[in-house]
Amino acid sequence: MSLLRQSLQLFAQGKLSVFLFHKVPPTADALISGDLGQAEFANLLDLIKASFNVLPLNEAVQHLHRGTLPARSVAITFDDGYPEWREGAARLLEERSLPATFFITTGQFFGDPMWNERLAHIVRSCQLPVLDTSTVRLPSLSIRTAEEKKQALVTLEFHFKYLPPRIREQFLQQLELQTGVNAAEVSTMPMDDLIAISNRGFEIGAHTLNHPILGLCDVKQARDEIGQTREILEGIIHKPVTSFAYPNGRPGVDFSHQHIEMVKQAGYRYAVTTQWGVANSKTSPYQIPRFTPWGPSRTRMTLQLIRNFYSTPKHLKELG
Repeated sequence: MSLLRQSLQLFAQGKLSVFLFHKVPPTADALISGDLGQAEFANLLDLIKASFNVLPLNEAVQHLHRGTLPARSVAITFDDGYPEWREGAARLLEERSLPATFFITTGQFFGDPMWNERLAHIVRSCQLPVLDTSTVRLPSLSIRTAEEKKQALVTLEFHFKYLPPRIREQFLQQLELQTGVNAAEVSTMPMDDLIAISNRGFEIGAHTLNHPILGLCDVKQARDEIGQTREILEGIIHKPVTSFAYPNGRPGVDFSHQHIEMVKQAGYRYAVTTQWGVANSKTSPYQIPRFTPWGPSRTRMTLQLIRNFYSTPKHLKELG
């Protein structure tokens, strides 16, 4: 018996692990830290299938709170929405008969690429040795080498993440104008891909309209981001959308008690965070933790999976 299976026998009873992934391009993008290409992702799926019982997330949540969760249960999730999914992640899952939930940011269906993808496009496309970022209140960033571009993107994402959405949009447009790139050049997930993934049996969940930090939104904007995206998705796939993923997803930092109440009022039955750890019967269905086993080797993935069982996720006290 493997180290992972032995550890799961000891620690996984009555606990649910939920794994979080994003783009999964054909080959790992050197510009994106921790990016998994399809070959690495397939290897990870094989490890997961050999070690766990993979359940659809909605079924896993129901079992968790009924006390009927099978041993070594996990669920697989993806955030945002990418054109690589249909013939990449979804195909690899389907080949292994593994279920998954795809949480979708819907603004991209109406010509609004996600802000982090626009930043990556700016850095990737810029031919200058130094990116002048004074207009966005940062020191200039050297981008002469691939490693410098990678670090520049990390710096920009950290800076842009916690800007109010309107300021962030202004800054993005300033950088795009300066570097001569166009947001329309950024690839987005086609609506037909969403329909195809849903029709192949994968659950579709909501991930807001434009991926803002909810804590930086006013009340109306937060309600719209949470509620309208569900209406849009249900209108596209003609199925109920009952799950939600908080953007960035850290309790007490990126979302508050108020946003949990908004999620409940919008009609979602459960929601996921990005807090490390595992869920048990006492975990709120509106604060289910997730983490990413990034590897890159099977040994490291195994250790990361085991470590996650020892992580205590932070939870906000809910109003009711």
